[in-house]
Amino acid sequence: MNKRFSARFAVLLATVILLTSMVTTKASAAGQTFSAWMPSVTTTGSKLAMSWGAVSGAAYYQVRVTNSPNTTLANSYLYTTTSGTTLSSAMNGSLGYRYFRVYAYNASGTLLGYTNLVGIAKYPSGLVVRMKQDWNLTSSYPDPNGVYAPNLYQRPTWFVTIDSTVLASYVAPNFKMSEFILQPGITSAVVDPLMVQHVQNARWRYGVMWIESGYRTPAYNASIGASKYSRHLYGDAVDVRASSYDQYTALNSVFAAENPSYVESWAEAGMHHWHGDWRYDNKGYTNW
Repeated sequence: MNKRFSARFAVLLATVILLTSMVTTKASAAGQTFSAWMPSVTTTGSKLAMSWGAVSGAAYYQVRVTNSPNTTLANSYLYTTTSGTTLSSAMNGSLGYRYFRVYAYNASGTLLGYTNLVGIAKYPSGLVVRMKQDWNLTSSYPDPNGVYAPNLYQRPTWFVTIDSTVLASYVAPNFKMSEFILQPGITSAVVDPLMVQHVQNARWRYGVMWIESGYRTPAYNASIGASKYSRHLYGDAVDVRASSYDQYTALNSVFAAENPSYVESWAEAGMHHWHGDWRYDNKGYTNW
């Protein structure tokens, strides 16, 4: 009995040692995620604020930023270096999507770990909006495989976070976010900042215009019988109300200076709006 008990105790002890080693390795090895994540980035107007958990042995933290969620550390840009665990910063620079990650280093410069990724979208008004992942929405997108230009139809993996405050906020001097999101009840959307800039530019030349359709979820898009790969799903298309052919022609003229990638004819648009998209824009950022 004593030998059997000793054998069992030895196995149990070995298991405990192994598990302890695994936990310690995960917490301290370079390249592991911090135990305290940045759950989100807080935005107020054009400013963002983030915080993260302190890492044992860390002498400093590097906050790095990229324009694509899949960019490696080597290809990211140094945003700032700090010995603290908070950051409050005005979002200067061009509009688009940004993704932040914090890396912890010891005094010798050895990487101890890094946080989860957080994303923001910056709009022409200077407004900064939090982004998030919504895998249920991502999975509802049509498969890009077999499409003539698959990179144009990649399933979004990051979305603008939509709530009442964001909907009421101006994304451009003459447009609120709500004008680009007419589908009620959604909390995630793709509203491309460059598309918003194009519409604002046209608005300055044309005067008051009414948006009939901006972002659509794949489910809603299918329910109205629209094209499976409609650019409204990808956030870079807009329908502007046109009550006559003359108004359509006038809109077509002011939008021509914005170099839309595709414009529907008056007949294709159902003879009640101007439709254009900017799928070929060289955005310099992605949400996939």
